[in-house]
Amino acid sequence: MAYLLGKKIVKDSESDFDNYAYGIVGSGETPFSQTFTSFEAAKANLRNLLLTKRGERVMQPEFGTGLHSLLFEPMDSQFEDRLIDTISESVNFWLPYIDIEEIEVEMTDLMKDQNRANLHVTFRVANQIETDSVSISVQG
Repeated sequence: MAYLLGKKIVKDSESDFDNYAYGIVGSGETPFSQTFTSFEAAKANLRNLLLTKRGERVMQPEFGTGLHSLLFEPMDSQFEDRLIDTISESVNFWLPYIDIEEIEVEMTDLMKDQNRANLHVTFRVANQIETDSVSISVQG
């Protein structure tokens, strides 16, 4: 039987545990650089979610956003709204501790012909005042 555990906000503080990593980042100097703050870990998790295709992750086929397949759909007047809704729904489900502040979509006519979009997502972690952003290019 599964139990729902209460949510707890993790705050970074100076302590004996400052030398312990929270998680990993899939880019940087090495393929698996480490993150040492919860904010860095949240940013890495958001980037990972946005770049993962649905069905790509073993044992969790629903993980990801589905942005890659969405880029092959008709690019009508509601396309950008569908793109933003897809990102928002995935982040709310998989990363509920991240609050999306703004999603900017860049798609020129050439990019539409190439089934490509540049995304800039501004976010906040839990109740923190600080915001950060992730910029990615997605191609279908």
